[in-house]
Amino acid sequence: MHIPTLAAALLVAPLMATAGMYSKPVVNIDAKDFKKAMSKEHAAMVAFVAPWCGHCKNMAPEYSSAASSLEPLIPFYAVDCDASQNKALCAEYGIQGFPTIKAFPKAGKGAARDYNGERKKAALVEYAKSMVPDRVKKLRLDGNAHKVVTGFLADSSLPHALLVHPSQPSIPFLWKVLGQRLTGKAYLGYVKDVKGDIASDLGLESSKGSRLLFWEAGSDKASEYAGPLKFNALLEWLEAAIEGDIRKVEKRSEEPSSTSTKAKDQASGKAVKTEDASARRARLQAKMDEIDRRDRLRREREAAKKAAEDEATGGTPVEEAPAAEPEEETATPGVTHTHPAVHTEPVAREAEPELEPTEATPADAPPAEPADVGDEPETQASDWDAWPESSSDIAEHSRDEL
Repeated sequence: MHIPTLAAALLVAPLMATAGMYSKPVVNIDAKDFKKAMSKEHAAMVAFVAPWCGHCKNMAPEYSSAASSLEPLIPFYAVDCDASQNKALCAEYGIQGFPTIKAFPKAGKGAARDYNGERKKAALVEYAKSMVPDRVKKLRLDGNAHKVVTGFLADSSLPHALLVHPSQPSIPFLWKVLGQRLTGKAYLGYVKDVKGDIASDLGLESSKGSRLLFWEAGSDKASEYAGPLKFNALLEWLEAAIEGDIRKVEKRSEEPSSTSTKAKDQASGKAVKTEDASARRARLQAKMDEIDRRDRLRREREAAKKAAEDEATGGTPVEEAPAAEPEEETATPGVTHTHPAVHTEPVAREAEPELEPTEATPADAPPAEPADVGDEPETQASDWDAWPESSSDIAEHSRDEL
């Protein structure tokens, strides 16, 4: 093996050893962790991958970005099928090519589905959201709030939780996910109440924002949750309330309007922008470094190929060198020096090899170029305020507004 070819192989080897494993918020799990993760009913996406798989590396930015958009509502997992402890698990699910994405609408409580859609963020998010069943009862106010509440509480076998929103007509996706998580433990409902009729009927103080009301099984006395409207906080509080532990949490503060608070928000915004700019510069530099590395490997491959051709034809390999500074000529008596015109043409850069649009398998596991750096991670979907009914509104919808 020629030296340039050996150097190229040594440079590619570390990339092959680490490829295919995804970073947070994707959770890398083994067979043991897989059983724990699937023990409770919830929707989940699982990518079965291999470290040497070029398609797996190419999918990583899109898969991770989709995971960021849905965190912590729908978890995205990755299983390394090359690891010895995972081979039995991958065989159980019939994994033959990489990457293979399986959708689990009910985690380990139901059958898995093959995901055959595009390996793009939008398609992955849309499909993952479609797995969540609609188990929230939508109520409609017809002018008689008391009748609506009484009808909702008709079945006294389980506790009831009602999300009251002042303006949004559709059920927030976060509330749908909670409805699935709490199936069989409580009835969840949703109602749009513009005028505050529900609060008035229950004798509660009026509020401009959304509110969560909870009734224990068989009780007509409502308790109100006043904590942060975040998924994990809501899930923890509801699970405790279902068990009879209705916890008191610190009341949410009113919307700030003072000049000092605005100034603080502006300063915070500037700091975030500065961090974003630094992150963009770092990613740009990483891309430039990768381009330089690929160009160096290409030149080494060309040099190795030329050396092999020269050796095969009996010639002497000559390494290309950069043009040297012109030297002074020494005149030779009786000899006339003539210089032929030299035309310099730009050397066309060899195109980078493209991956074939076929699935990689363990038998044909070519080393692949590392995937380009992905887009900036999306805002976490830990607040129902960020989740309108339509997934097409995700990019425009603010997480801080209902």
